[in-house]
Amino acid sequence: MSRSRNTEKESVWAGLWIDRDEDGVACLPRIVARRPREGDVHPLSKSILAGALKTVPVEYLYGLSRVELRATKGKIGDPFGAYRPREKVIILYSLPRRWVVDRMSEGGQRDLEAFGARVLPQGGQWHVDWPSEAGPAVWFFKEVLTHELGHHFAEQYKNKRGRIRGVKFREMNADLHSCRLTREMFRRLKRRRETK
Repeated sequence: MSRSRNTEKESVWAGLWIDRDEDGVACLPRIVARRPREGDVHPLSKSILAGALKTVPVEYLYGLSRVELRATKGKIGDPFGAYRPREKVIILYSLPRRWVVDRMSEGGQRDLEAFGARVLPQGGQWHVDWPSEAGPAVWFFKEVLTHELGHHFAEQYKNKRGRIRGVKFREMNADLHSCRLTREMFRRLKRRRETK
């Protein structure tokens, strides 16, 4: 069988076709930072986001036109981020340092606490407080950015892998990619630390 886009691994295909700078380094998607809502912050600032994207395998960046940091318009976490397949854009919404939500799963609480958040149930609501700046940045990378990159990956290679039917299955697939990307990021950070 001849080699084509549909038979080649995504990493090989993306590595061949992604735009590169004069040093041969893969170009990152454009990052557009808009002002957060008053009292909010972007957990991943533009500079931190650019650094984080450098740890992402090229097959997840290929075809992605931009990542936008925007102000949250509605309720907190409704949503934290979004992927727009027609534009090939990931949108990441701002968050306050302290937030209140009406519902939270036990798994969601454990995830937040694992990254340093204080989560307290009070009067049928959940109060989330981030005492450090690093915690929400790492949590946001793991739980939001990599999830949306998973959606982009599925959309970018749908002709090769087939379209995923059903919202539940698309979300599960994005979560699997999120786990893979997070594991890869921590492996790279560990390797860097060991070589220093």
